[in-house]
Amino acid sequence: MRRQFGWVGKILRIDLTKGQVDVERTDRYAPRFIGGRAMGARIYWEEIGPEVGALDPENKIIIMTGPATGALGPGVGRFSIISKSPDPNPNCFFYSDPSGHFGPELKFAGYDGLIIEGKASRPVYLWINDGKVEIVDAHRLWGTNTRVARTELKRLYGNSTKAMIIGPAGEHLCREAVISTDLASAAGEGGFGAVMGSKNLKAIAVRGTGSIGVARPGEIIDVYNRFSRLITRKWGESEPPNLWKSMQHYTQSRPVSVPYVDDSEVAEEVARGGAEKRWGACFGCPVGCLQAHRFKDGLSGAGQCNEIMNVVEDEWIFHKGQKKKIGKDSIEFGILCQEFGLSVTQVMGHLFPRHKLHGSTWPRLLIDAGLWTEENTGLPVDKMGSSEFFREYMRKVAYREGIGDQLAEGQTRYLKSLVDNARTDEERQKARDIYEEVTQKSEPSYSVHWQNVPRGESAGSPRWSWLLSISSNVRRENITEQLATNNMDPFPKGREKDIAQLRRDLGRDLFGSERAFDESTPEGKVGWVMYMQHKSLETDSLPICRYALPRHFSVYTPDLMGDYTYPAQLFSAVTGIDRTEEEMFEQVGERGFNLERAILTREGRRREHDVAWNDYYMKLFSSWVDRNLLNKVMDDYYRARGWDVKTGIPTQDKLKQLDLGDVAEELKGRGISG
Repeated sequence: MRRQFGWVGKILRIDLTKGQVDVERTDRYAPRFIGGRAMGARIYWEEIGPEVGALDPENKIIIMTGPATGALGPGVGRFSIISKSPDPNPNCFFYSDPSGHFGPELKFAGYDGLIIEGKASRPVYLWINDGKVEIVDAHRLWGTNTRVARTELKRLYGNSTKAMIIGPAGEHLCREAVISTDLASAAGEGGFGAVMGSKNLKAIAVRGTGSIGVARPGEIIDVYNRFSRLITRKWGESEPPNLWKSMQHYTQSRPVSVPYVDDSEVAEEVARGGAEKRWGACFGCPVGCLQAHRFKDGLSGAGQCNEIMNVVEDEWIFHKGQKKKIGKDSIEFGILCQEFGLSVTQVMGHLFPRHKLHGSTWPRLLIDAGLWTEENTGLPVDKMGSSEFFREYMRKVAYREGIGDQLAEGQTRYLKSLVDNARTDEERQKARDIYEEVTQKSEPSYSVHWQNVPRGESAGSPRWSWLLSISSNVRRENITEQLATNNMDPFPKGREKDIAQLRRDLGRDLFGSERAFDESTPEGKVGWVMYMQHKSLETDSLPICRYALPRHFSVYTPDLMGDYTYPAQLFSAVTGIDRTEEEMFEQVGERGFNLERAILTREGRRREHDVAWNDYYMKLFSSWVDRNLLNKVMDDYYRARGWDVKTGIPTQDKLKQLDLGDVAEELKGRGISG
């Protein structure tokens, strides 16, 4: 048998009900499904049927690395978690892609992935140590927060131990609970912490001292050095102009405009010596986007920018504009989320305001409407935006105490319960208005509700790529922003005409239209969205960093050009299996995306679930799109995909073309065919 480079060759299967550990071969799936998200989706297709509930013992947690995990490059610490999510309504297929050091450590211990099934009769954790696996009693860890559990695991097994841990929120089956990975990253969407909790599984600890075989190590270093140059500046080079432009845009799109990210109370505290701030990186990554803060009073924590920027608006309002952009309350919010095991972007009210047209987050809407008071919630509602409010809110949710028991069901189910249980017609109407505004009336929904959909610049002005992206993705996210953001680096002043021409050329070459980046027209957007959907499968299956890729342009090269073939280069160098960008695009991206669509189709998703075809959306978009035009563009998307235009189901021919014939046959056998 030909030696496989990049993969270590084994997948662990752990049945918690039986207390049984088995090992399977990775080459059952690789290299056909690469790894990460695509491989996890294939296992999900084979083993988790539509009849399985997210919190049933029959549901499985699929943890999968890829050939690039543990190598060298941006985001090579990433891995994928795939399971049926308890968050969407109805429960359905979902994925999350945490980073850090757990994924590489798992491979160093001798495994490409884990499949965890069943339910333990008592709380347990897994200890994986260089090929040895134990299911250990976790009564001493159950009930602790993630920081305490992590400290205890390191005390028991050594400081080099890496762990995935749930907090009290996961133990109490909060539908939006996360799985933390070493307190700096998490499976932050999909409610997978609740899935672990439903299995009585507190943590997965791993230690590995092995290595990963790679085919062409010298070539990997060369690829790494070339690509790192596209995203990082050398010592002595001046900082690009308008470095914080995108972050300013992020904050200025909110109802309350707040200052730059670097104009903060915390920055001043660091300058005074009252706190320390350091930057860190995930395994093998040159980007270094992790921030760690330590205050003299003992508060400390680390995370990415989104973990400290969610509550700046409410903090700003609470302090009446006296504090600068990021104060200590914002830092503590992210730390508390990590410790309780709560989703930063979900559980705390999806604290991204939806858009300027509506003005506030849903907890504040409830407060302003008189539906939330201190008496009926037990929360200090007059102190929303302060750490005092966050602490009490999160504690109630994580332990399902009082109002927290309802809030732990997730925002959509909770807000719907306010409508159903209103005491008066006036209360019912207020609750219904907020419920419909927050959820966009899109029930049932086969995707997690993102509170920042839509935001002001997306709803009130043309954003065709955004609309098609959130409509057709597995998760309701705008993956086209990766291409738009990575192609809007703070380029040198005076080069605007050059950049505009480069973008026209890129649109023509990749998407068949020079107007692809012109958001005032749908022209070229179908190709753009499909391209990014396939690219996201590539990056999530290797896996490597989505935030740094694809890199078409660069401020650090004389011609401003980047290199979007990096995934193919890295895969070829690591595995020794030479693939072009075009082959990766079809064999990884298109095949993986169609497989995921087939899974969701089997679970009930159809065209009508892709876009919220309701008056709420049409009213928001009325200034630049109408229902007929949107239908026409979606028709074009389904045709380009090779899916049935009426139903959105992949056709038999398309699935067979992508070497998914068995998938096509099963759908046909279930009476599902495009």
